[in-house]
Amino acid sequence: MAPPIRPAGSRLLRRYAGGHRQAVVCFHHAGGGMSAYRGWAQALAARADVLLVQLKGREDRVAEPLTDRLDDLVVELAREICELPYEDVVLVGHSMGASLAWAVADAIWAVYRRRARVVVSAQAPPPYAGRDLPGVPEVLGGPADDSADAAAPGPADGLHAGTLAADLAWIAREFPAFVPRALPVDLHCVLADRDHLVDPAAAAGWAALTTGRFTHRTVDGGHMYLLTDPAPLLALAGAVAGGDRTLQEVCVDQ
Repeated sequence: MAPPIRPAGSRLLRRYAGGHRQAVVCFHHAGGGMSAYRGWAQALAARADVLLVQLKGREDRVAEPLTDRLDDLVVELAREICELPYEDVVLVGHSMGASLAWAVADAIWAVYRRRARVVVSAQAPPPYAGRDLPGVPEVLGGPADDSADAAAPGPADGLHAGTLAADLAWIAREFPAFVPRALPVDLHCVLADRDHLVDPAAAAGWAALTTGRFTHRTVDGGHMYLLTDPAPLLALAGAVAGGDRTLQEVCVDQ
């Protein structure tokens, strides 16, 4: 078994480097942290480096409140990513992280004229202005067949609920200002068949935001399927990073 890869980089972007020219950048969900992608660096070690985004207000950054302006955060992430020596970058985001990943892809294109490939999971597409965004009860109170997803890890935990509330307040304050535009990037959309927060029609909305290749896959599970069964999203991220034929096996072109 290969030895574990040690992280480096900034407090915002943790880099698990194995010398690849490709990198997979992972953006976590509201209320969570980079530990949502635990094991991804090792799983993708033969194919790509892994960069984990760690926002303020959680895990080892719990003492730092998440008060950043979205546009400032996006520019900082785009700069840190583009300063690293990668020829290809895949941005993977789940729920809140999907919205953030798309905003970063927009900045990478606008500022650096680089085309990141993007994988969005369990999220509706922007724009978010005028929408009723979910609160803590809606996020934690899914239907019975989704309760196992919502409960991992421990939604009753006070710290987790507090972080989730702070993140949702940040989303409600910052996300409506983001005005999307179609980007010339490859975009891959993953939705869960029992997601009580995201309508299946979200795929069509994401498709309208790219002039590049678009694929869509529906997986089994609820909104937080990433925590209970990350295999589908991990396989897609690896296939996109590798640019190999397995991509045809894990998604459907639209």
